[in-house]
Amino acid sequence: MSVNEPINFMPLDLDTFSGSERFMAGTRLGAAFSQGIRAYLRADYAHAVEHFRSALIAAYIEGEERAQIYNRERAIIYLYTGNALAFQEDWGGALHEYLEAVQTDPQLAEAHYNLGVAFAAQAKLDKAIAAFKEALEHNQQLYEAHFSLGRCYQRLDDAGRAYIHYDQACNARPQAAEPRYYMGLMHQSHGAFELAQRCFTEALRVEPTFITPEVQDDALVNRSEEEVAQWYYRLSHDLKQQGYEEEAERIYRALLQWRPQEHAARYLLGNLFARTRRLDQAIEIYRQIPSYDPHFVDARVRISTILKMQSHIREAYDVLFDCARQHPADGRLFLSMGKILYDLGKGMAAVKAFERAVQLLPHDAQAHYLLGFMYNAMGRESWALAAWRKAVELAPDAHSLRYDLGYMYVRRNRFDLAAREFVRVLQFWPDDIETNFMLGLCFKELMEPARAIPLFEKVLRRNPRHTQALYYLGACYLQIGNTSLGKAYLRRYDYLAAQEHQAGPPGRRLTPRIRSANVAG
Repeated sequence: MSVNEPINFMPLDLDTFSGSERFMAGTRLGAAFSQGIRAYLRADYAHAVEHFRSALIAAYIEGEERAQIYNRERAIIYLYTGNALAFQEDWGGALHEYLEAVQTDPQLAEAHYNLGVAFAAQAKLDKAIAAFKEALEHNQQLYEAHFSLGRCYQRLDDAGRAYIHYDQACNARPQAAEPRYYMGLMHQSHGAFELAQRCFTEALRVEPTFITPEVQDDALVNRSEEEVAQWYYRLSHDLKQQGYEEEAERIYRALLQWRPQEHAARYLLGNLFARTRRLDQAIEIYRQIPSYDPHFVDARVRISTILKMQSHIREAYDVLFDCARQHPADGRLFLSMGKILYDLGKGMAAVKAFERAVQLLPHDAQAHYLLGFMYNAMGRESWALAAWRKAVELAPDAHSLRYDLGYMYVRRNRFDLAAREFVRVLQFWPDDIETNFMLGLCFKELMEPARAIPLFEKVLRRNPRHTQALYYLGACYLQIGNTSLGKAYLRRYDYLAAQEHQAGPPGRRLTPRIRSANVAG
């Protein structure tokens, strides 16, 4: 069945008589309403519609004091009128009445649900979904709305949302077999027969008298095991994206029970455990991935990361070292080993690990950056500069890397090259204080005080106590001949410097500030 064909849902009735006794007795409204209900209950829907409409006319026109009704009661009459039309397959007329109902009483959840039923009957699934969701806004436990959303999403082949709403329908009505049955059909239509059988069995367990409906829109097809496995993966991904980690875990476990060799599912399950802070479980599942599997190295890197988070630094390194002996050509291992060696205070060993990582991962910007970081820490500035230039070349949009490269140029008095880098950074971080300050410093040293002044002023607007900006702004104003303003900024600088117990002007000696991800990250 195509998406444009209707799905058959049943409209909901209400306990109409509750609270309605005051207008039921002794009025034309009450008499018409009672006659309409009697006709409705004996399935005489044509006469029911006539009587309900007469009741509404009496309420609007006759004006009897006892015939005054609340919006909720008027909405209920519209709802029953719509139901009577729906049972006669007059979905256009039913839609009109349901719209009147929701406009009269927007809080009536059943009216929104029935509006969704009318849209679904006309194959307007997007509008049906919106109406069912609105019904749930007013009654989160409305079983019918969850079930109907599951059916609509299943028709649209959105397995994740369908699964979620079927599951919520089961929670709202634990003894209902129908959502479990349709979950089974959804699995079966994608070739996931084992999971489908579980759903069918569960449906009969909770409702032994359940009679299987005639289903024409879920074709049973034979698919390869690979296609079925991919469907499991898509379903789990959808569930995770929508925040249903427990359901995604259930799907991964079902897939692994069926196909234990699906180590990709095992890896993703480990990631799920790690993300939800079940770290020991994550390590346990990662360790089950064999060395020949493509996910083995990633799993070992993640085990090492978890161990490092738990302060088991040496054990974290041993995991990587053992893995590197089995996979000596995988640069990711050496990259991670370099970080841990840095944490262990073994600088030279970390450099060697990063150098090997760069050899194996020549196009990895992080590897070049971290190698440059270590060179810089060891005082090999020219080597660090070359490594960071390569990192920026490989990742031109990595603006933290570009900032660090600019800073390195400043240290080597290459203010022209530094300015070029800082200008690029400010295109993406126009309000960053330190980048504005560094670019201002470059222009000052390049004897372009007019370009430096607005940058230093911008810094001071954001941080009036930025002493270095005050000092250089005063110097720039002196350069352009504005002596009074220059001296004013320098006096302000002297005042703040004294407060902070700083001695003398800062000159060009700047505190290094590495902005990219640090080595231990």
